[in-house]
Amino acid sequence: MKILGVGFNYRSHCTEAPAIGLPEQAEAEAPLFFHKGDALLKPHTPFFLPDMGSSIEYEAELVLQICRVGKRIAERFAHRYYQRVTVGIDFTARDIQRRAMAEGKPWLSAKVFDGSAVVGQWLDKTELGYPERPIPFSLKVDGRVVQAADSSEMIHGFDRLIAEVSRFQTLRMGDLIFTGTPAGVGPIAIGQTLEGFIGEHKVLHLPIK
Repeated sequence: MKILGVGFNYRSHCTEAPAIGLPEQAEAEAPLFFHKGDALLKPHTPFFLPDMGSSIEYEAELVLQICRVGKRIAERFAHRYYQRVTVGIDFTARDIQRRAMAEGKPWLSAKVFDGSAVVGQWLDKTELGYPERPIPFSLKVDGRVVQAADSSEMIHGFDRLIAEVSRFQTLRMGDLIFTGTPAGVGPIAIGQTLEGFIGEHKVLHLPIK
């Protein structure tokens, strides 16, 4: 199973980049993909803050689960390759990412560490009214909404992401695509509780230990 992430796929996050110490981001013509390695957190377990000497930040995202094998998928057919969606958290070691971006190096150490890819309960896209209606999602930290957006706000939509990445990598059943985060990212601390929502459906509950 592959876990793929997409960087800077919401204009609001591109805009906030300088405020969190990252280089200013222009809207990209093509999606920016990265791998999350074997970093999936086991279901129904807390996230243990790693002893990396780093600032670990949450990034809430809509996550797609690939449901069939595909290579070089045309965008008009891409909707056939995913049926389920959830809210996930792409945990990021922000200080390591800042340093890597400043030096023009890969983000691997900032994005791939144990448990840094979290997914919630899966929902069927048709039951959510997609694609006729965009999919709204949000993240709460200790009961306070810190991120909120919907799928229509993405620079590159679901189908474009699948078409683009499948030019280079075969997508297989069970692969996950974290589709990008909106503005509002921030640090986590021991004792906090993160909750992810699709509309009014709570799909993720994550204590920080």
